[in-house]
Order: sequence, then structure tokens, then C-alpha cells
Amino acid sequence: MKRIPVFSSLVCLILGVLLPQRTAAQIDVRIRSEQEQFLPAESLEVSVRIGNFTGSPLPLGTYPGWIAFTVERADGGVVNKLSEPADVGEFTLQQATAGTVRFDLAPEFALEQAGTYRITATVTPFAGRETFASPPLKIEIVNGVRLNEDRMFGYTKPDGTVAARKYILQQVNFLKNLRLYLRVTDGAENQTLKVLQLGQLVSFNHPQWVMDRKSHLHVLHQMGPDDLRYHEVDPDGTLVTRQIWRISGRRPELRVNESGEIAVVGGTRRPDRSDIPVPPKPQPAAAEAAVQANVTAPTSTTNSPVGIGENAAAPKKKNAPASPKGR
Repeated sequence: MKRIPVFSSLVCLILGVLLPQRTAAQIDVRIRSEQEQFLPAESLEVSVRIGNFTGSPLPLGTYPGWIAFTVERADGGVVNKLSEPADVGEFTLQQATAGTVRFDLAPEFALEQAGTYRITATVTPFAGRETFASPPLKIEIVNGVRLNEDRMFGYTKPDGTVAARKYILQQVNFLKNLRLYLRVTDGAENQTLKVLQLGQLVSFNHPQWVMDRKSHLHVLHQMGPDDLRYHEVDPDGTLVTRQIWRISGRRPELRVNESGEIAVVGGTRRPDRSDIPVPPKPQPAAAEAAVQANVTAPTSTTNSPVGIGENAAAPKKKNAPASPKGR
């Protein structure tokens, strides 16, 4: 029987220990968020950056569960998962390139209690094979200060049923940066239907809010020395209107007009790209319009998906299953 030298056995053992570490370093996973503090049930958007250093193209998104998230509390307890991450389709990362995918983790985890949490993203390119984890992302869930009285109201849904709702305005101090939020809940506050961030808030002026005959809430608050932000929200938490008004002569305020509708009176409207609905583009002069009418717009051949890095190949979109209503 042929005997294996002790030296050769040691080399094989060393390689067996080192190769998995080398493989683990070939795919880099990082998770980030643009903010560190969130309200309970607020949209929790994160971006996951994946770097490919395997020496060959890396296909991703080829099967369900290729990417997963875990959320731990400060005491080490794991937060229960409510659903799986949204499907972003298939895409391929070339060697020495990185791509970014974005997810909203609010529907996936019930983060209702204030505290510190750590989020980790794990990527498994091939089912049943090696998994690559990101360093944990630390976030905080904080409770805001209520600004308005608790008032329950009922409204009739499009299907004819009557539902109870509450609008709750909350002020949150993020590192000395005041922000205004609106929570839309059921009548008993057992379910949060929507959390909307209305924007920056100055400390020297109190927001103004009025509810109209359609049970829409209108909010006007000052966000800077001369600018105020106006929002209109329906009972389902859908943002109907968003505008910016500037103090010019008379200060803008909410008033009921002759038709019984809520409107901003005073000041000057300042159109902005963030407006809802989007303000119409200015019409070109007649001569310029005539020239444009004879010019054919170039056809773009780029189909870069949202959330994928520029160096990543365009994904093949799957037919994702319909999301359950209310999630």
C-alpha cells in the first residue's frame, strides 16, 4: 500500500482550511440605509451592495431565497419574519464589478417596539452552496411626540363598507433635526396602515391641519425660514397632494373656500420636482414648437433596471406573485 508523506498530508490540511476563507472573500456583501432612525411601521429602505471577485461572471436572483435578511434586537433576540424579500429578477455581475439591489424591509419584519436593532443581509448565489453575510447594520426604532388630539372618524370605502380611521401627527427629533410624520391607523390603533414622512419641521412654528368633507387630512407646516410644505392625504394613507408655498406678503394658511373645500390662502406657490401631482412643463414658444415637431427623438437602447448597479447586466424579470392585500 502506498504511503502518503506526512508533509503532503499537512499541505492538504492547510489548503482545506485556507480555501474556504479565500472563497468567502470572493463575494463582498454590504448593507446600508440613508437614515439610522425610524418610526414603528415606517418604510425601512435598505440597499445591498454585492461585489464579485470570483474571477468569472456571477449570476444572481436565479432562485427564491438567494438573498435573505435577519433582524436582531439589542438583547440578541431574533425578530420574527413576516414575509420573504421582494423579487428583483435575475441579473449577472461581471468579474471585479458590484451591483446594488434595494428593498423595503417594513413588510418583512414587524418592528413595532422602540429599541436598537441589527440587520444582516446574506447572499447565497447557488442553492445549497456557500452563503456570504454582510456586516450588521445598526438602526433605531423611536417613538415620536404626538401633536394632534386622537380623533377617530369613519369613512365609506369604494366597496361601500364603512371603516374607522385615525390620523396621528408625530414630531421626531433625529439628531437635532425635527421631522414631521403622519401615521394612519385603524380606529383602535391596532394596525398601522401607513407612515408618511412629511418633511423637515422648524421648532418655532406649529403645523396646521384640517380634515375636509371627504375625510382627507390637509397639513401645512413650515420647513424653512420662508418655505412651507402642504400635504393632502386620504384615509388609506395615499398622498394626494404635495406642494411648496413661500411666504410672500401674507403668510400661507389653510382656509375653507366658497365651495367648502380646503385650500392654501396667501403666499406664493413654488413649483418643485417633488410636487404631487407633478407640475406641467412650460410650453415652448410657437417657433420652437415647430422646430421640435420636425425632430425625431432618439431611441434609447439602454434598459437599466432600478436598483441594479451600472456594471450589472440587465435582469430578466420574473412574473412575481401578487402581493396580499393590506401587506
